[in-house]
Amino acid sequence: MTGPKLGILAGGGDAPKRLIAYLRQSRRPHFLICITGQADADLGGGSDHVWLPLGAGEAARNAARAAGVKDVVMIGRVRRPSLFELKPDMFTLRKLMQIGFGLLGDDGLLKAIAKVIEAEGFRVVGIHDVLADFVTPAGQLGAKAPGEQDWHDIKRGVAVARKLGEADAGQSVVVQQGMVLGLEAIEGTDAMIARAATLKREGGGGVLVKLCKPQQDRRLDLPAIGLETVARIAAAGFAGIAVEAGASLIIDHHAVIAAADQAGIFLYGYSDE
Repeated sequence: MTGPKLGILAGGGDAPKRLIAYLRQSRRPHFLICITGQADADLGGGSDHVWLPLGAGEAARNAARAAGVKDVVMIGRVRRPSLFELKPDMFTLRKLMQIGFGLLGDDGLLKAIAKVIEAEGFRVVGIHDVLADFVTPAGQLGAKAPGEQDWHDIKRGVAVARKLGEADAGQSVVVQQGMVLGLEAIEGTDAMIARAATLKREGGGGVLVKLCKPQQDRRLDLPAIGLETVARIAAAGFAGIAVEAGASLIIDHHAVIAAADQAGIFLYGYSDE
């Protein structure tokens, strides 16, 4: 055993699966709370788990306590539902009324959820605390380096992404030749990339920039990229990806870097330094 039993509040995508594989390898005990309609259908196989809708707060708390969970990590894509879609139980409804669900953006909502989890006796930890190998290192990560125009687009993207993050609207932008082709909102990064691809200009270039929101609790919802991100940027014909060093995640570093090299795009860990 390499740590207290870890509860995983799991959404969609590869990140929860990569975390589970690591925990099995390191023999750390864990318990999955798979969010119905969000987590991948095959996620629970081979691990102690329960499937619950996002609004079933009391059942999630009771299941985690019964499983002996001490620490909780939130990982994976979760589409924020409307209050109607959420269908909260009475426990969750009381908590939502206390925090003002309709008034919170994504970041504020996650902070409120973390506060509720900790009030119930658990400790919320970040994925970077559990799996340091996920964290993006600084500098050039693959065979290809950003060119001069790419650097202009990266710097423009960083400035815009920070303003977007301050507004708690999203984490990602696509910039080509100084023009902002896409801003991430509730649709998520993949859909934003697809939309930006339809606006691509002649002359090449184009960079996805993904940053942590300036005010973000870094235990929660760090920006992440994976193989799918690389495939979408390559398919769109853009030049590369810049993600924030030390404050973002690359799901399966070696495979992602190899895929970027094969696609002929750059992958860069951006830092102000």
